[in-house]
Amino acid sequence: MKIIELIRLILKHLRLLIAVPLILAGLVILLTLKPSFDYSSQTILYTGLASGSSIEMEKTFNYFATNTAFDNLLNIIKSRETQEEISIRLLSQHLMLPKADPKYLSSKYYNELKEKIPSYIYNYVSNENAGLETENTSSESDNYLFPTYINRADYEKTVKNLTALMKSSDTNFVYEILNYEDDHYSIKALSEIKAERISNSDLIKLSYQVNDPGVCQQTLAILNEVCIKNYKNIKENNSDAVVKYFESQLEIANQNLKKAEDKLLEFNKSYNIINYYEQSKAVAVVKEDMLVDYKNKKAQLAGAEAATKRLEEKLNIQEKVQSKSNNLIEKKKQLGDLTFTIAMAEASANNDAENNKNIEKLKNQAEALKSDIKNSVEELYSYQNSLEGLPVNKLLPEWMENVVESENLRAKLRVMDEDNKSFQEQYEVYAPAGANIKRIEREISVSEQGYLEILHGLNLAKLKSQDNELSSNLKMVDPPYFPLNPIPTKRKLLIIAAALFGGLLVFGIILIMEYFDDTLKNTKKAAKILKLSPLGMIPKILLNPNINNFPFIQNRLIEIITQNIKQFFINQESEKPVKTILFLSTTEMEGKTVLASNISKKLKEDGKKVLYLNNSNTQEKIQQQRKISFINKFLGYPDPRIDFDSPFLSKASNQLNASEYKEYNFNKDFNKVNNYSDILELNGLKLDFEPEYVLIELPSLINNNYPIDLISNSDLSILICRSNRLWSEADQAALNNILPFTGTKLNFIVNGVELKEVESLVGDLPKKGSKFRKKIKNMFNFQFYSKNQI
Repeated sequence: MKIIELIRLILKHLRLLIAVPLILAGLVILLTLKPSFDYSSQTILYTGLASGSSIEMEKTFNYFATNTAFDNLLNIIKSRETQEEISIRLLSQHLMLPKADPKYLSSKYYNELKEKIPSYIYNYVSNENAGLETENTSSESDNYLFPTYINRADYEKTVKNLTALMKSSDTNFVYEILNYEDDHYSIKALSEIKAERISNSDLIKLSYQVNDPGVCQQTLAILNEVCIKNYKNIKENNSDAVVKYFESQLEIANQNLKKAEDKLLEFNKSYNIINYYEQSKAVAVVKEDMLVDYKNKKAQLAGAEAATKRLEEKLNIQEKVQSKSNNLIEKKKQLGDLTFTIAMAEASANNDAENNKNIEKLKNQAEALKSDIKNSVEELYSYQNSLEGLPVNKLLPEWMENVVESENLRAKLRVMDEDNKSFQEQYEVYAPAGANIKRIEREISVSEQGYLEILHGLNLAKLKSQDNELSSNLKMVDPPYFPLNPIPTKRKLLIIAAALFGGLLVFGIILIMEYFDDTLKNTKKAAKILKLSPLGMIPKILLNPNINNFPFIQNRLIEIITQNIKQFFINQESEKPVKTILFLSTTEMEGKTVLASNISKKLKEDGKKVLYLNNSNTQEKIQQQRKISFINKFLGYPDPRIDFDSPFLSKASNQLNASEYKEYNFNKDFNKVNNYSDILELNGLKLDFEPEYVLIELPSLINNNYPIDLISNSDLSILICRSNRLWSEADQAALNNILPFTGTKLNFIVNGVELKEVESLVGDLPKKGSKFRKKIKNMFNFQFYSKNQI
């Protein structure tokens, strides 16, 4: 949107933009005729959450933890429980006032309280200690703010009584005054107390605004007292709960540890164990030494027995020696006999082969016998001597020693076997005892570790408890002051804000309506929607257009349309002597008749022979004259009435003669026509001349059938559209149906546009007061030169 267009939009709705802010400002003025004056006070609390001292020496600053602590404190201040206690304490104080005291409650609101308080409420007000001096239990900072003539003990009892009454039901007066509308005691009123942290410091500022200065100061004073008490209780109760938990768990862990230790003691008594690990180690060492000695003696016994057996074998070979000796004598005798036989055979004179063979056989036998005798001698020698070559008689003493040693070793091994049985029995006792002791010791270790962990947690909890006690000591560094002057009212600011809001609201609505305006409006916007080429546009024929020489503008726009039509035919290079122009519209009352009549008239004025064929059954009629509405006058909108006396709206029969203007009937045979001659013939019409331009007005495309051949054979089709209408899907569907038959021959004219839209075709409109207006317009168009400067 251009600047000039925005200025036009503002000027168009200028009265509305002025009227709405004035109305809203007037309403604010009426609603604030009796402004109520409020008083404001504030107090400051020191928390020490960010930089306060701590018992924990290793405690470091934590930004998120500090913010969380401040959030917790602010939520406690704003909690409903805190607000209820403040309300009840403030109400108790006011109920116990003997008379109005501006320091605590002004006369106006004291009388109002007396009027609305039911009589039974005073039964809950305590007067047991009236007139007695009691020790103040409140903080020192509150002592000078609390009424000195009210007994503190009675006050606390009254607070307790009213609290119990409030919690008893939801129909009592205290509950109602807390939950319904009340300027001083309701939760809604107390929720207006503002609590905020001052920058990144340890300070919290509490501020309150109410219509009574005494109530304002006392509310903040009571808030300080309640907030300090509640915050301290919450912090300390949380710490006490943790300490009590660890103490109870420590007692349980101590009992478990004691049970496990007693279990180990009973186990050691039952097995006579003084020190299991030392005892088992000693038994294992002795058994290991005995096992080594046992194996050595077994080896020695085996060696002695083997030596004894070997000596016995040596000592028991005498029979074998005697047998071998007899056998050797026998073999010697056989060898002698055999030698004798061989000698006798050789001595004989018979040398035949058989005798030689027999001698050879005997010699072989003699050699074999010699070999046996040699082996027997060697074996006999081995029997009679040891491996070392010692005689057998020398081995007897050694055999005796080995026998004695073997018996000694056997006796020792029998004793060691008995000891092994004793050790085995001891192992059978110690083996399961070790597993059980391990299990019991593990149980003791777990119990001891749990005990120590809980003890450590208890110490940390006590340390945290002490730290919480330090950090929960809120202090009031700036007591609430008594406000002397009321807060200035914001009436002027509200009036200005209402006026600005009204103007911005109306202006925003106007911009939104302009942005979402989907009407055809002008040729540029219509061309984007229709996707067709424009021939021109015609403004509304208003009774009071507010411009000079409006007929000239109308005539010029028709000339532009006519010129565009002629230029279209030149570009088409059509050689037809008769140019057929169809005037179409998707719906009725689009302005086809008016435009066709004026175009026909302009072509005739240009010396062209024109024939205008109009449908006698569906001629468009202009709506009835209407009066300008009061709202249009008040808001300064243009006069919407039509100038029916304008020559532009005169009938075609008044502008063309009878031969140039013909009416045809639209019937079922009309859809078969191919050109204007068929229309004339179908309706029995005759011409006494040949026209150059034939303008044919067709009924609406949506409501009627149309002659396809006529549309296809026409030279130009003009779609007439009203600027203030929305282009619907039905319109687009009807347009899409004829596009295949028209192609580029279909153009459009926008009818009834706003006067400002035609400036894109004819330039600046000659409005009244045009010199000043033109200068302003040139300034917003950034044109700072005149024609003489060119």
